Amino acid sequence: MERNTSIEIDVPKEDFKPSTNLTFRKISYVVKGNDGKDKRLLQDISGCFQSGRLTGILGPSGAGKSTLLNILSGFKINNISGEILVNGVVINNQRYRREVTYTSQDVSMLGNLTVRESLDFAAELKLPKSVSAVVKAKTVSDIIRLLGLQKCVNNSVRSISGGERKRLSIGLELISNPKIMFFDEPTSGLDIIAAMQVISHLKDLALSGRCVVCVIHQPSSSILQMFDDLMVLSEGSCIFKGPLDELVSTFKASGFECPNYYNRADFALEVASLKHEGNLAELIEKCKEEYVVLGKNVNESVSTSEKDSMLVGSDCGSSDSSENAYRQYPVSQWDQFMILTKRTTLCTFRDMQLMKMRILAHLMVGLLIGVVFWKVGNDGSKVLSNASCLFFFLIFLFFANSMPLVMTFPLETAVFIRERMNNWYSLTAYFFSKLIADFPFLILGPTLFLVSAYYMTSQPMEPERLVMLWGICILLSWIAQLTGLLAGSTLSLELSVFCVPCSVIPMLIFCGFFVRFREMFGFLMPFTYVGYFRYAFEGSMQAIYGFGRENIPCEKFCYFSKVSKFLESFDMEENRFTVDVCGLLAWIVVLHVALFASLALRLKRNR
Repeated sequence: MERNTSIEIDVPKEDFKPSTNLTFRKISYVVKGNDGKDKRLLQDISGCFQSGRLTGILGPSGAGKSTLLNILSGFKINNISGEILVNGVVINNQRYRREVTYTSQDVSMLGNLTVRESLDFAAELKLPKSVSAVVKAKTVSDIIRLLGLQKCVNNSVRSISGGERKRLSIGLELISNPKIMFFDEPTSGLDIIAAMQVISHLKDLALSGRCVVCVIHQPSSSILQMFDDLMVLSEGSCIFKGPLDELVSTFKASGFECPNYYNRADFALEVASLKHEGNLAELIEKCKEEYVVLGKNVNESVSTSEKDSMLVGSDCGSSDSSENAYRQYPVSQWDQFMILTKRTTLCTFRDMQLMKMRILAHLMVGLLIGVVFWKVGNDGSKVLSNASCLFFFLIFLFFANSMPLVMTFPLETAVFIRERMNNWYSLTAYFFSKLIADFPFLILGPTLFLVSAYYMTSQPMEPERLVMLWGICILLSWIAQLTGLLAGSTLSLELSVFCVPCSVIPMLIFCGFFVRFREMFGFLMPFTYVGYFRYAFEGSMQAIYGFGRENIPCEKFCYFSKVSKFLESFDMEENRFTVDVCGLLAWIVVLHVALFASLALRLKRNR
């Protein structure tokens, strides 16, 4: 804990001493192809990345660059053979993940936060509570200065430039002072000046004693020159690994001649793409031989204390192992929950356009339904229209609370996956914080809607009936919210927008409004007990017409003036409100479990 309270972000460029070296042996990765046969994406790749040196991984598309980075960062752990060592010690994946950060090519961030707020929340989540607020603030300030973010520190993430976003993504992971940092194409989508700034900052991070590795895509000569070491991949095999200055001579020895004044990166890509004649097999074998010598020398140069300082190795059964397993995250799950709830609530309030639209939609539609169904609730000749009115209540509340989340949650899911994979917080803490943060808006919208629509449609002015109908509306809105979250976390935006409305159709068919239960085939009856719209519609009808409501006033003869006859026409028994509430609660429990499982599955698929 003492180490964590004195985090130093300043980058010393002198008197550097290596401390963390990553070695990997015979890494292979196999996946199932479309034809059912095994496809080997990586083939016995070995190498060593040293701290204090900026290393680039180069290769044509499909060469296995990002796959190798995912494996070395601990993101992928399935269908892999080989071993990874830190300072000569075989890693323990759980402990290793606490010392490593991985920044993907397209970093998803919460656009409603400012740059400083993003870093502040990262500091709260990634630094233990023993670190004082003053130290956390200094850490954030140091990172802002280090990465040159002073000009945009108070700007929202949505409004900053591409280069600033890249640097901010680096800063978010730099908070925990990691020993090993991986970056997947950090210059992608940037102009030459912004790209040079990003690589320059990565170079500074390497000089500060970290092991920094990044995939690069067609770098210019000036950018390539900033790298100390280079690894070149071709069709899942390594054809070069070593200092940048030895690239041309190594290729020349195997028959690949680089033209004068030619970009070495372009030449290496052409060789890896098999566009030059030469002995590629010799390069692969030479790469393996050089690894054996380099890896042995690097590992032998690491002192015993440095090896022990890395939280790697298997100490099964030791008390230290159990303590580190307990302390997988820097802060407790309760603190994670509180921080994430605060952050999510702040983002929701900042998204004023969406929030205003949701509130305005509930008010306007409530008034519209009130005008269309004016005073139908207390007229015996209009009871069928009032049933339609209640049904429209439910239809609107479902779509008004599901579709906004379908549109917004995929981005939040991408942020969650990135932060969770980088060991920021647990799935449980995020899951409950998301539900709690959205709950006030879940209550506010239906309440505003019902206040106007209930009075204008002349529903019975009895507090208990109003509360019962309000409860049904809240429960259905809750189901709608979970449906939107589930679709947003499981499907793409295009599929979610299509699948959510389609999934509601069976619920509407079997709810008893369009087709009476007695008119259905017998084998269809079980489906009527599954749909949540049946319980919502029946519950709303029970709230308005059940529990001994007196006959409805009628100027002339009204067939449905007797409440019992009206409920009977819909095949509804009186006083089943409790059953309807239990049916909706059961759906809420099922959807909570499904949402948690879908998020866990998304994480697993990324492994």
